[in-house]
Amino acid sequence: MAKINTKIIYDKEEDILFLTKGKKVKASIEVGDFIIDIDKDGFVASIEILNASENLNLEKEKLANIQKASMVVTYKQNYIYIYLVLLIKKQEKSISIPLTINLGHTAKKEVIKFM
Repeated sequence: MAKINTKIIYDKEEDILFLTKGKKVKASIEVGDFIIDIDKDGFVASIEILNASENLNLEKEKLANIQKASMVVTYKQNYIYIYLVLLIKKQEKSISIPLTINLGHTAKKEVIKFM
């Protein structure tokens, strides 16, 4: 199995959080302040959250100090469900993001760890 080159990037000035698996993006889907990048196989390659502090209900200082993150993506026939867990200075913050996007999948779950 190939190693995934994950990254966590937070732009404090623009208040944008970007979590990526480092895979080549084929398409992007914008749902409000959430931009979901899709790879050539139709799976989530990255997520960009605009106005992150407001949307995740976290202060910018905390977002700037994310140590680790994981993203669980559950694919269903007519929607995807993204569950983020952020580790910030030994505190965990869980965030659920249900999105109605049809990527053509049957039931599947994917766990991605960001370091």
